[in-house]
Amino acid sequence: MSNRIKQEMNKIEIPKELSERSEMGVSQVKQEMKNDRKRFNVKGIGIAATLLVSVGAFTLFNNVTPDGITGNQDVLVVNKDGSVEIPAIQLPEDTSSADMIGLIIYNGKIYTQTRTEIDAEDAKAIIGDKLGTTKGTIDEWSKQEAYDEEFASTIGKIDVYSVKGYDKDFRIMTYEEQDSKQYAEFYENLNGLTISSGEDVFSKLNMVGNVSSAQWRIFSDWDNEIENYKPLSDMVVLNTFLEELKKVKPLLREQNSDPISNSRNNEDFRELTINLNDGSRVRLTLLKDGYIYYGFMGVYFEMNEGVFSKMWSQLK
Repeated sequence: MSNRIKQEMNKIEIPKELSERSEMGVSQVKQEMKNDRKRFNVKGIGIAATLLVSVGAFTLFNNVTPDGITGNQDVLVVNKDGSVEIPAIQLPEDTSSADMIGLIIYNGKIYTQTRTEIDAEDAKAIIGDKLGTTKGTIDEWSKQEAYDEEFASTIGKIDVYSVKGYDKDFRIMTYEEQDSKQYAEFYENLNGLTISSGEDVFSKLNMVGNVSSAQWRIFSDWDNEIENYKPLSDMVVLNTFLEELKKVKPLLREQNSDPISNSRNNEDFRELTINLNDGSRVRLTLLKDGYIYYGFMGVYFEMNEGVFSKMWSQLK
């Protein structure tokens, strides 16, 4: 299975701000990733989520040159019809100076940490079937053989479950009760697929008709981990926005043309958190010019100006 896993490793997505930071250099990237790294802890095990990216391609481990560009990578493919193919994650030849992202290998696919969260008490209500138990067998020095094993992971040993209401080919969940405390984390497989429209991504999140509330914050609050959230009051506008997400156009993230690189300010950047009835919280990044980002992906999305402008007007 090693060849298949190696191909699958090209398919990963990248969380909101990771891609845009490839040009910053490793030290600055690591500093800024503190915001995301804070969330990714299971049973007190800190998971290094510093996954760096280069132009249009992603690796599980990444070695960064002084200009921020990584090697040993395949590129994303834009088809004639405008769809984008996300390549499989690659194993680099040299991992001696690499960092890792939290991942689980299940059913021959790579599931990684995600921008959707859930509290453990809510997670307990949507736990599905037990799928297995992870093996903490992957680290920066692992050989290819380590990826041949079902439930190999970078997160230690913890039980893995399907999630009620979600396709297990897309999302699985780790869950454990220990010392009267519960721990839960989603992992998603949004790699190794062709994205023709937002339907191929956002429909998997089950947001339409399932929203309990929503809130947003500006860039400086997000960047400094300040929980200064403002409620979103107009649910009609939000629901129209969520419906429109099915139609959004995927665009390739490239170092010299990724709009988020120049939008890291309070005028252009909003983090939108959508709270669903099952307790999960979906975090999207919205940019003023009509662009939407989700997760660890090599693409972003462009929305119809009319619908997006009404949504943006709620975020002021």
